[in-house]
This record gives sequence, C-alpha cells and structure tokens, in this order.
Amino acid sequence: MKKKIVLFIIVIMASQQVQAQNWQPVSAVVSFNIKMLGINVLGNFKGLAASVKFDPATPENGSIAATVDAATIDTDNKLRNSHLREKEEFFDTTKYPKITMKSTKIEKTNTGYLGYFDLTIKNTTRSVKLPFTFTNTDEKGIFKGSVVINRRDWKVGGGTLGMSNDVTISLTINTLAK
Repeated sequence: MKKKIVLFIIVIMASQQVQAQNWQPVSAVVSFNIKMLGINVLGNFKGLAASVKFDPATPENGSIAATVDAATIDTDNKLRNSHLREKEEFFDTTKYPKITMKSTKIEKTNTGYLGYFDLTIKNTTRSVKLPFTFTNTDEKGIFKGSVVINRRDWKVGGGTLGMSNDVTISLTINTLAK
C-alpha cells in the first residue's frame, strides 16, 4: 500500500511539472512595418486579448492564442487608416473585425523559442513560424518576437502599386503569472 501511495505522489508531482504556466497579458505592442514607394510605413494594432500557457523549461506543453481588433489599425495618418479599415482589398474591418493567431507547436531553439502559428486575416489562415524570446523576472514575463509575412497570402493590399509584399510584424507582450 505504501508503494502505491508513493507512486501516486510521484505521478501527481510529475504531472504538475509538465503543465505550462498561465500568463495574463497586461500590455502589448503589436506593430507592423511595410514599404510603400520605398518609404517605411509603420503602424500598430490595439485591443490584444490573449491566452498564454508557457513554461520555458517545457515549451512543447505550451499554447498561445491571441486576437487584435482590426479596426484599431493606426499608421498615424487618418486618411490612410480609414482606407485600410474600409476597403475590401485591405482589412474591411466591418466584415473581418479580428486578426487571430493560435499556436500549433512551440519548441526551444539556441536563441529562444520558435512558435508555429495559424495566422488568420480576413478569414484566410496560413501557417507562420514566429521566433520569440521570453524573459521572466519574478512574476512578470515578456514575450518578444517578429515575423515577415507576404501580405498577398492573406489578400491584403490587392495590386497596390509601389507597396512591398513583405510586412514585418513585431510583438511585445508584457504578462503577469496567474
């Protein structure tokens, strides 16, 4: 009987160690950079909502899911912002209000972590690989990463002349341990 109790305790302790830590996002910067006629256009999205389960020792047990409100796009130019929000060839935020990312796999690398995500923009989902770092201090965690995507894969921007196909998306998510 003692052996069964000891085995039960070991199993319980082991199962607790492989579970990922829950992190509550408290602030985030979701930004992008694209060239238009050779000039960098910078912008960002607000309204990040995320579910983050992550343990740096066992990233394969983690998961990250996040959304931003497409209508919060801001490039510091009111006319351009309206165009990006309203036009079908761009974000058409009335029809497609959310941009989402959901991890399918997370692994450790020599420089941090690599997340495999399904990125959905305008009801089009494509897989992306997002390298990121995680810094943990006490009960605070910071996730940082960036990825370059081809805007045409998500049917954003149509055939706009002078617009680069490559868009760099950068994320910084400040979190608290739950």
